[in-house]
Amino acid sequence: MKIGTNLILIGILSMLVGTAFASPLLILEIRPYSEPLPKGPTADINVNVVYANFSIGDTTGSLTDISYFVVLNITNNSDDWANVNLVQFSAAQNITKGVSSDSPFSGKNWTSSLGWEAKGAWVDGEWYNLTWVPFPGFYLYGEAIGTDKLMEGEGYWMEGVQLKDKCVGGTVTNMYMNMNGTWVDVTGRITWLDDNDNVIDINPERLDTHTSTAVTGSGSFFGEMKLFGPGGNSTDDEELPLSITSTRAPVDFNNLWAPHQSRLIALSANRNIFSMFLETSKIEQLKTEPITFRGSVHSQLNGTIGIYDSWAVDDEIKQVQLEITEDGYLYNTILSDDQMFVMDSFGVEVFIEPRS
Repeated sequence: MKIGTNLILIGILSMLVGTAFASPLLILEIRPYSEPLPKGPTADINVNVVYANFSIGDTTGSLTDISYFVVLNITNNSDDWANVNLVQFSAAQNITKGVSSDSPFSGKNWTSSLGWEAKGAWVDGEWYNLTWVPFPGFYLYGEAIGTDKLMEGEGYWMEGVQLKDKCVGGTVTNMYMNMNGTWVDVTGRITWLDDNDNVIDINPERLDTHTSTAVTGSGSFFGEMKLFGPGGNSTDDEELPLSITSTRAPVDFNNLWAPHQSRLIALSANRNIFSMFLETSKIEQLKTEPITFRGSVHSQLNGTIGIYDSWAVDDEIKQVQLEITEDGYLYNTILSDDQMFVMDSFGVEVFIEPRS
């Protein structure tokens, strides 16, 4: 009863002051705050970019056509079954481990990041523990991308607050909070509750997790993020002019990896992206200079959801020299001349078969 009373009072205060929470003001349902699970063992996943074939097409206005077919060899080295939630590929002039970009979200120079949540926070002396989330992927994409497709999905209220970091040289320099459905810079204005209800202004464990999985890129070319399982948003049924796009595998695709199983996952598209990512000078450099590939896998041990936190990110970053072909650019460490890829019925997994 006390929690319910507090939320009602907070809702009334928000209508009075007009700053605490976002519209809509009518609260029909509130998603409860999820207490963090204890950390536990994780899967040992190996990812290897084994094939990449792409070509640059015509430019119309500010958009350039690109066609690509990328294959990642993903191996579960664990003795347990692993649930793969996300597979990602990125191509850029340079990608490094750690956080060094001065961009909080994305762009030509970017640092990967994950939003995080807290039970509540004080900003300028005002208490916040109820948040309006305008669309499901808001914590991941923020408003920097700002495309209609990524903003699809029903908004909802949640207990707690959503937060995001800006980092420079491996140090968190700014903090953003979701206020009124907008990422607002609250640096120096905020304290929040940790998992033990202590009031703090920094969380070393969170920062360690953030910087250990983060990577920084510059001179982006293209990439794709493939999500597995139900729910969420994707951009596969509408082209977006971003260097990295998000797609979702069909729900019926089996995203469980058996112990010590290797599978080949393909990411492919023919789409338009902003021409600034495919500048002529950058493309010309591919003839003589290496390109950097990153393959990344997000996974959990099967059967651990709701019991303990087995979430992990495994990745591979490598520089490769591309082969120039009649149609574009090629990197191949897996196919021989008498072999070819055959796609499964889901358009996700490929198999190697002899050419007929």
